[in-house]
Amino acid sequence: MSIQSAERLFAFNRWAWNRVFLSLEALPEEEYFAERPFFWHSLHGLAVHGFSSERNWLLRSRDAISPRPATAGQFPTFTALHDSWEPLWEAWQDYLSSLTPNTLASSVQYRSDSSEVFSISLEDVLRHVVNHGTEHRSQMTPVLAQLGHPTEPLDFAYFAMGG
Repeated sequence: MSIQSAERLFAFNRWAWNRVFLSLEALPEEEYFAERPFFWHSLHGLAVHGFSSERNWLLRSRDAISPRPATAGQFPTFTALHDSWEPLWEAWQDYLSSLTPNTLASSVQYRSDSSEVFSISLEDVLRHVVNHGTEHRSQMTPVLAQLGHPTEPLDFAYFAMGG
């Protein structure tokens, strides 16, 4: 993976989340917070999980910090979550632009919630962050469509063609 490839994947990730955010913003609050058959309990919980994962992987990769996951209660509204995500994307962009081929080839060490130590290559972390976002957006989009707020196409090809 090149640094430019990583930057492009993260630009796609931001673009795709912003398309989903348009649909989430349009939902009535009771639908956004409604209990759903997701592991993360609601569209809000799923979105918070996405944010938390992106934040935690940045902190693990950039600062060697293993933070606790964010909770849905930390973000009382979609707007509060969205407002927190924008600076996170800027921080990712700054981090990616600071990488060198040597740092890109390095590994990330971190501790799980149970203090178990793990190691993963930074390249795999970057792939995981983008893939993780894709996974959770794909869980949201059918629900959003059923609620009458479908997203615009989210495929990478649409992004690549200027979508």
